[in-house]
Amino acid sequence: QRFVVTPMFLFAGTFFPVGQLPAGLRYLAYATPLYHGVSLCRGLMIPGTPGRLMAVNLAYLAALTVGAAHVAVRRYERVLAR
Repeated sequence: QRFVVTPMFLFAGTFFPVGQLPAGLRYLAYATPLYHGVSLCRGLMIPGTPGRLMAVNLAYLAALTVGAAHVAVRRYERVLAR
């Protein structure tokens, strides 16, 4: 938790804008699922947020969910095959 969750909260735009980060950390923040979740929630609460931006965030989260579920099923099947 100390080395994954805490930095993800700090660098995902939860407490301060991602635009203030240096370029390298900004791209790292864009890769975290928490950034897309925060951006999606802000978009739902702030009127006038482009639907395209919200669709990209939702698609990213859906792709991560499908990918993680696929990996989990494959690993689970491998454990059962032993």
